[in-house]
Amino acid sequence: MKWKNIIFDFDGVIVNSNEIRIEGFAELFADYPGSEVKKLLKYAQENGGISRYTKIRFFFEEVKKMPISEEDVNRLAQQYSALVTKKVERASSVPGAVEFLDKFSSFYRLAVVSGSDQLELRGICKERDIAKYFCAILGSPIEKSKNIRALIDAQGWNREDCLYVGDSINDYDAAFMNKVNFLGVNSGAFDWAIKSVLSINDLNELEVFLEDHNMGIPL
Repeated sequence: MKWKNIIFDFDGVIVNSNEIRIEGFAELFADYPGSEVKKLLKYAQENGGISRYTKIRFFFEEVKKMPISEEDVNRLAQQYSALVTKKVERASSVPGAVEFLDKFSSFYRLAVVSGSDQLELRGICKERDIAKYFCAILGSPIEKSKNIRALIDAQGWNREDCLYVGDSINDYDAAFMNKVNFLGVNSGAFDWAIKSVLSINDLNELEVFLEDHNMGIPL
């Protein structure tokens, strides 16, 4: 098999921003009871690949047991974005990420499919000067599995030619739903040994993984 297309999650895979995302929810809901916020933070840690919109709904509907309008969800999502965007723009890259993108963007078709807000994510990638490496940057509020399917259809890719690189169980599920090969990243978001999933520690190891499992670079 020769993968031709590599799809990346963003937080924890390209940028060390998982903790920034978690802390953003603690800051957003700082005026609410600590016991309630802890439940949200636990949910957010266990579901890193799920959008902020879903997490905000979870906090109100499942933790506080009260309804929340779409208007209020969107308002809080915008407040959350204001809290985290600049921090993510300045966060360190996952080791090897920028080097891999710069070296291999001419060999592979690269894309990002993330649970982060799409407009915010595109702005962050532009600010970090990495948007140029990707043929598409897709995010929420559309679900990750739907964005992967839309990406593959729009690009005319074959699923067997695609590899999705992610760090959360939601990433794995989205790849599985689309019958796309998956590679885990050991960011701390999930223990891939539980699923017997092949994994790497950072993107310094991605080139070696591809050489070992991909029979060379597609030309």
